[in-house]
Amino acid sequence: MDIYYHSDRFRQLLRRYEALQHGDIGELPDPEELTDVAEYYHTVGEDGKAMEAADYAVRMYPTATAPVAFKSRMALLTDDNPQLAGEIAETIVDKSDLDYLYLKAEIMVAGRDAAAADRFLQTHYDETVDPDDLEDYILDVAALFSDYEETDYAEKWLKRSTMTDDRDYKELHAHILRNHGRYEESEAILNDLLDTDPYSGPYWNQLAQNQFLRDDIQDSITSSEYSIAINPDDEEAVLNKANGLFTLGNYEESLKFYERYKQLCPHQDTSIIDVTIGHIRLMQGQAVEAQRCYRQALSESKNKPLTLVHIGISAFDNGYVEYAYRIFINLLPETDDEWDIGFAYLARCCYELKKEKEYKLFLRKAVERNPEECIEVLSDLFPEGTSPQDYLTAGFRGQDE
Repeated sequence: MDIYYHSDRFRQLLRRYEALQHGDIGELPDPEELTDVAEYYHTVGEDGKAMEAADYAVRMYPTATAPVAFKSRMALLTDDNPQLAGEIAETIVDKSDLDYLYLKAEIMVAGRDAAAADRFLQTHYDETVDPDDLEDYILDVAALFSDYEETDYAEKWLKRSTMTDDRDYKELHAHILRNHGRYEESEAILNDLLDTDPYSGPYWNQLAQNQFLRDDIQDSITSSEYSIAINPDDEEAVLNKANGLFTLGNYEESLKFYERYKQLCPHQDTSIIDVTIGHIRLMQGQAVEAQRCYRQALSESKNKPLTLVHIGISAFDNGYVEYAYRIFINLLPETDDEWDIGFAYLARCCYELKKEKEYKLFLRKAVERNPEECIEVLSDLFPEGTSPQDYLTAGFRGQDE
């Protein structure tokens, strides 16, 4: 949870707002403050109260952008309804407000049309944005694309900035370098930032993620511990440490931090954590407990097909090939043409179970949709260096060959 919500300033604001809702007469918070209240309620899982606060702000300040933008993002991110999000966004009165521009672009990016978002933002860069706001606009746009892992667009916008000594610029640059796999360059920037602000949890968290990605797991855990020392309730740091411990094979200790993460995020979809805990339990031979964790994951998940794939992968990795096959075969053939996760695992299950016809069918789909997953799951079946595209002509090899 944002540290601001623990501050005396916010607590006073929340009491003021709640008193108004009970009919007390007092100073009316401004629209941004009321939107902060709505954000708080959303963070603690009280979305009904969040929408009430946002609606109240709209009634009190009909031309304000912030509460309408909040309602639009709720539709986009919580309800997964880009069309409704766009309709709400269009009720914003001031179409030159930067928050409106960012919101419209975010809806496009979330709808997998980053190119349209880039064109939209470029048009307003050329025609709408006040010259005094251009530098902030550039960094905000770069951050938006970076948040959605649209690294090329983020880099394109960041290159326009002249604020190269700005901390936000450096942090974004480090994130982009990490996404390009340039971990050491990214870490150099983060270490420079930490030299100026050693008590920044976000910098330590980014450094931990960098170190994890380049397999420096012990240092990643150490960086996470620095962040936890700064803020014991930093859920990102707790998750980073859990993942590090898991990777090192320290499963019992990792379970403590996965459980701690769930405690810190009671209102978030933590289904992937439940799958991970189930995976550990299955590794430990606790199949009944693993099944309980998998069921818990499915009950919490906002994307049940993806959660089922993760459960199938966990089962496969633990040697439960028939069980994994049943999950994949009942799910993947019904997915749309854009679905790209799990087909290589289904093909491998068919190979292990000697289902030749199905193997060839799903191998083709796996190669077409996700060559990287093919390399991870199937490459040991072929001569070293074989391209996934060449898997299709290699023919089915029996398990005993």
